[in-house]
Amino acid sequence: MGSQTSVSAFYRTQWSGYTGTFDRGGAPTTQIVSASVPFGGVKGGLGIYMMNDVIGGGNVNRELSAAYSFHKRMGNNLIGFGASVGLYNRTLNGGDFRPRESEDPSIPTTKTSEIQPDISAGVYLYNPSYQLGLSIKHINQPSFGFSTLTGRNPLDRSLYLSGSLLIGISYTLDISPMFVIKSDFKTVSPEVGALVSYNSAYWAGINYRWQDAASFLIGGNFLNKKVSLGYAMDYVVFGPLAKAPISHEIMLKYSLSAVRSGKKSIIRTPRYSY
Repeated sequence: MGSQTSVSAFYRTQWSGYTGTFDRGGAPTTQIVSASVPFGGVKGGLGIYMMNDVIGGGNVNRELSAAYSFHKRMGNNLIGFGASVGLYNRTLNGGDFRPRESEDPSIPTTKTSEIQPDISAGVYLYNPSYQLGLSIKHINQPSFGFSTLTGRNPLDRSLYLSGSLLIGISYTLDISPMFVIKSDFKTVSPEVGALVSYNSAYWAGINYRWQDAASFLIGGNFLNKKVSLGYAMDYVVFGPLAKAPISHEIMLKYSLSAVRSGKKSIIRTPRYSY
């Protein structure tokens, strides 16, 4: 959560054009909407997060959570401690499954849905020259049974470690090496990349996800940095025969004036943001 009120939206279509060989369904799609508001009264900020993940065959994961972060400034550094609590919904279309055993009681035969509480937390260090973050999602590992007699399907606890470094090349040109390490405490998936930005307004970069895909990113800030628009394209490097090669992602972010206690904030639409 930054120093501005912001609303962000993401849309991702994975393995664009992919179709199942035997069953209905196709390329997974994901939509995310989030918002964060800094509040001096709570020494941090509040946020909300909504996710809709369609993974094919009528199977959908949905998440709704609210978050709070506590901010502490230490010299040039800003440290944030955050936690989120919400609900995670999984919908399973059991009628589309082709089980190895036709009478398996752990697999539903119709479309079923289940909701479980979900908890996540993290810590973030911000410095004008570098950033470092560590978070854990699904701390309570919500488990889904889909109303069957046997078998549980837990949502694995996941760890994310990320960092970036800002290196000034010239007065208007910067480069930011970055990394992300993801783990479900069974396997590890690292990513490395770099962004080049011009005049703190436009950026382009590359990213590589280990034994999976390479990505190209481009974007910019517009309307006095009130609106940010970005695009990313993944190209599958490993396992291309089992997937369509290209994935697309679009990001749109709109920043507003910070909420001020006792005063009305001036909020302009993008058309009058000048």
